[in-house]
Amino acid sequence: MKDSEMFVPTPEAEAVQKLMEMDPFEVIKATAEGLGLVLNDPKPSCKHCHGRGWVGRNAETKEPIPCTCIFPKYESQRPTPNILPMNRKQRRAAKNKK
Repeated sequence: MKDSEMFVPTPEAEAVQKLMEMDPFEVIKATAEGLGLVLNDPKPSCKHCHGRGWVGRNAETKEPIPCTCIFPKYESQRPTPNILPMNRKQRRAAKNKK
């Protein structure tokens, strides 16, 4: 069998090769745009990605793994904890109000 017959490019192999040639952060941006997500710019002082926006590549699919610093933090969606007053009289008064 000839070498040219052994390595026939398949559509999956061509897609992986195209993915490897693109800039990893551009791949992440294109994926996020397709999903309708808004990404932040990578932080230059991030200790995980060092400002690249991606941490590494998945060994099986060769897709870049995005860093958590590029995803926006939604502070308004976090539940606020109920802080009870410190002394007994205030705690009982707060409990009776409910």
